[in-house]
Amino acid sequence: MNKLNSTSISGTEIIENPKKLLASPRHTLTLFGIVMILLVAGVLNASNKPAVSHVPDPSQMIKTNLIMIVILWYWAFFIYKGMQGYGRSILEFFELKRFATNKFISDCAFAVLAFALIYVCSYFVHTLLPDQISQSSNPILSSKPTGLFGVTVWICLSISAGICEEIVFRGYLQRQLGLMTGNVSIAILLQAILFGIGHAYEGLSSVVAIVLHGLILGILAKWRGNIRAGIIEHAGWDILAGFGLISANW
Repeated sequence: MNKLNSTSISGTEIIENPKKLLASPRHTLTLFGIVMILLVAGVLNASNKPAVSHVPDPSQMIKTNLIMIVILWYWAFFIYKGMQGYGRSILEFFELKRFATNKFISDCAFAVLAFALIYVCSYFVHTLLPDQISQSSNPILSSKPTGLFGVTVWICLSISAGICEEIVFRGYLQRQLGLMTGNVSIAILLQAILFGIGHAYEGLSSVVAIVLHGLILGILAKWRGNIRAGIIEHAGWDILAGFGLISANW
């Protein structure tokens, strides 16, 4: 009986132990495989430049964005299921137990600071490495969203990307890689590189800028202990990028 109780207590301690992996190594490798598929798709998209000027189709962009919303949330669900099997939860990334109004104001302030820093870095990257890929070649943002429905879909996609990609990269991958390697700096760098690789369809300049974007948000997530400020910055950046106010480094 004592042995059973000891085993039970030990099991509870393992589940509550923050040093335990968030999910199985196989789950993480599967995620790596998904990113590699995105890399190949991005390279193929970059190499298949249209011989004639391509006229953006707003209706097609809306369909693509709706599909992307589904994919993003499925991606988050994939992380949720993988962590659930290890007795962990994606809620760990949000620190909701410590959340209060003053925390939200602080999150917004740090999001604005991160946004400003990322904007400066992005400006210099695109100045030094101008992209050869036109916006019309970007399947997600081939043109500015138009119409009430188009704008609504874009905002929904931007918010979905902010939440889901932060869960995947700054929440899951950064912490999981940190536990696997025992080195937080390496984890932050690796998740940023994978974040950039996943956006290969945007061109070399954008990939470099997105890696820097991921680095800054990774450092912010580690420093703050959660991904809330990163979500605000990420979603805000994407919304503005859709209307051509800034470069699309998401």
